Amino acid sequence: MKHKSRFKFAVTAALTLSVMFSGVANGTAPTIDANAGNNPSGSDTEGKIEGSGATFPWEQYKSWFTSFTDENPLCNTSSSDTCTGYDFFHASDADGLILGYSGGGSGTGESNFYGANRMTATQMFSGTDGVLTTATRTAIEAVTNIGTDYTVIPAAAGPIAVVYNLPGLKQKISATSTTTTAATLRLNGETICGIYSGQIKKWNNAAIKALNPLVTNLPSSDIKVVGRSDSSGTTFIFTSYLGKSATAAQNQCGMHSAFTSNTEANFNDAPASATDFVPTKVQPGTYFAAMRTALGATAIVGKSGNGGIAPYVKSTANSISYVESSYATKYVLSSAAIETKSKFTSGTNKNKFNYLKPTSAGAVAALTAAAAVAGQDPINPTVSYIQPVFATGTSSYPIVGYSWLMLYTNFVPATSTGVGKGQVQGLVAFLNWALTSGQTSTYLAPGFISLPSSVKTTAIAQLKTIKWDGTAVWP
Repeated sequence: MKHKSRFKFAVTAALTLSVMFSGVANGTAPTIDANAGNNPSGSDTEGKIEGSGATFPWEQYKSWFTSFTDENPLCNTSSSDTCTGYDFFHASDADGLILGYSGGGSGTGESNFYGANRMTATQMFSGTDGVLTTATRTAIEAVTNIGTDYTVIPAAAGPIAVVYNLPGLKQKISATSTTTTAATLRLNGETICGIYSGQIKKWNNAAIKALNPLVTNLPSSDIKVVGRSDSSGTTFIFTSYLGKSATAAQNQCGMHSAFTSNTEANFNDAPASATDFVPTKVQPGTYFAAMRTALGATAIVGKSGNGGIAPYVKSTANSISYVESSYATKYVLSSAAIETKSKFTSGTNKNKFNYLKPTSAGAVAALTAAAAVAGQDPINPTVSYIQPVFATGTSSYPIVGYSWLMLYTNFVPATSTGVGKGQVQGLVAFLNWALTSGQTSTYLAPGFISLPSSVKTTAIAQLKTIKWDGTAVWP
């Protein structure tokens, strides 16, 4: 008797990858039932393992799916009755497991997690780059078939690029030279906050010129400010940076509970306390709308997803926005060099700030520095957790964030429509691979970095809490 085993991953309707596990790197992943693709309902959700949410990790997820497929080809049993590794003895792709992720933004992922479609084959997990608020956790835990049976673990990490389109920007090669070369724009928290809030409206504003003394042709044009139009975790990371890097006069760039855009023309309300720090996933065009109007600034242009922002900036002169850094690379966008939190303490640049473009090395330095801060645990982060932005050190890139997966920890047959034990096992097995082999340089997509060792270890331990009908699928 001949068998064929299939594990099919679907990134979108247009990208479907067929996979057979020949073994997971650490060798301790759970087994997967032979009939994993046959869900209890027999519906058209047969074998699906799908989620939704953050677009920040999208390029990394696609890269993982592709690499995993290339190294675990379909089991061809033409000369053998037995496959090795995770075997699914089915005759067609329709009987395989199908892992999908639809994006939609962090806000969508969070609301879907406890929405009407929760814990079904098409909503088995969610992605978010934002820390869950008290209100969101309350809403999740009020749902009877979830309650406190969920966990939130980091899956990916990387830098956010501040991208701009200033055609022909030039700078002198030295203060005394007349020779020019292509320029890299320098920005800091004060100027970026000013641009988004409406305090800075022109590219040749004095504050921008002061950071770029060698640039010869900053235009007098209006800055075309672009932000996300959806509830976004990338925005959450970005506004976390704004709040931590803004000047004292900018009062955390409004990232606190006392900020009310329609009553403030110049950040006149201060945080209620030293711990009143509330970054937001809300669209910048909404968050700063009234303040920008009061200051005579034009409205922020909204685009959905990192994939909506990047091509718009690419085609729009004098624009500026923020994207996960691989989108800057993919669309060949200019990325600003961002001022570090710390100054050099020695050498020719002593007492001067460094200016860094987004790189893996800068992001790793930021995660390392942030990990040394007491009470900042990215596993099931509390509302007081702060993304690793504006970290100390002259080598720490200032805008870095984690992207989390929200996972149910007890799938119950009676309320998990279209989900069978094999699908839960399949999800855990893949995530275990993603948190082990997937974190090495071989499998990391451009712009993403490996999670710290302690974070990976704790995240994997959380996978072992996931149950099917009250019993752990990975004992």
